Amino acid sequence: MTSPLRLGLIGLGNVALAHLEGYRRLDQVQVVAGADPRADRAAMMAVRYGFTAYNNYREMLERERLDLVAVLSTVSTHREAVEAAADRGLHVLCEKPLTLSLEDADRMIARCAERKVKLFYAASYRFLPAAMAARALIRSGAIGEVRLLTETMIGSTGPAGYQDMGPHHYPAGGPGGSGNGLVDHGIHLVDLFPWLADTEIVSVTGRGQRSGQPPMAEYLTMELRSGAVGHLIYDDATWSADLPGEGLFSWGPSWDEMARGEAENRPAGWQAHPGHIKVYGSAGALRIYHYANHLMLWTARGVEQIRLEDRPMPGQFAAEMASFAASIRHDTPPEVTGADGRRALAAVLGAYRGGTPPLAAKS
Repeated sequence: MTSPLRLGLIGLGNVALAHLEGYRRLDQVQVVAGADPRADRAAMMAVRYGFTAYNNYREMLERERLDLVAVLSTVSTHREAVEAAADRGLHVLCEKPLTLSLEDADRMIARCAERKVKLFYAASYRFLPAAMAARALIRSGAIGEVRLLTETMIGSTGPAGYQDMGPHHYPAGGPGGSGNGLVDHGIHLVDLFPWLADTEIVSVTGRGQRSGQPPMAEYLTMELRSGAVGHLIYDDATWSADLPGEGLFSWGPSWDEMARGEAENRPAGWQAHPGHIKVYGSAGALRIYHYANHLMLWTARGVEQIRLEDRPMPGQFAAEMASFAASIRHDTPPEVTGADGRRALAAVLGAYRGGTPPLAAKS
């Protein structure tokens, strides 16, 4: 039996909890070490998940015999962490966003190529069962030609409830804001939309929140090579998340209400919430409840509700790591690459310019 790949974690914050819960499902990797500058957090996580704790990731890289690392630290630390791991000959999974500038993204990609290690961009939405099922339906022609993809995020309890992620995540004055905004959340969708439609972004326009600034509504509209349009609109300082029929997005009320409904033997409430991805085609439409892992398919034949899993979290993190482990074992290209992460970053940063030259040549 092949021994599991030895994995070290750089950063042990909230997202690391989700990754670790996912990795528990895997035989392909073994988490042997984790590093975080907060000693109490590193110690607590090490006891809970059975690995060696470090307060300095460079010490971890020096002392541990690792095969790969997962960079789960704040975005501002990604480039240095990725380069340090690559210099040790380690393969790297890097959380989103890849980094804060295209120049840094290029450096990370180049360093990994120079050191002949694989760089996997953690585009976890691609590994959500609902997203994978939706892509298969779209590819089968179930809704015809994709024409429009949208997501709207409305949340919080007015401006007083808005929570900026702070300069340790996103430097003051630069692109950033809350965890439900364009940079930290929308980065998923600018990767997912072209992937769902099997195309690429050619141009964007929009505007985005800046770190440490008063909250504002954000949007990004993307033109896809296929001719379709994708549209994202976010405002994390409104007072509408708890109005009837509304939800933060699909891991909010449309997920939790579903669980409560089943527990109380009443109809599940997930389908009542608009917090989801909408895909409109020439012959039908899809609603993708991406974290709730449900789909609704509309065609001329009627409406079909497709239920995939009850409580999928954190299955996508297990799936993406399993994919990366397989690419390392078989020496094949990663399913999602640093170049994919760079493309997503280029699209989001384009919104901050209000408009951008084409991101890819139009045919």
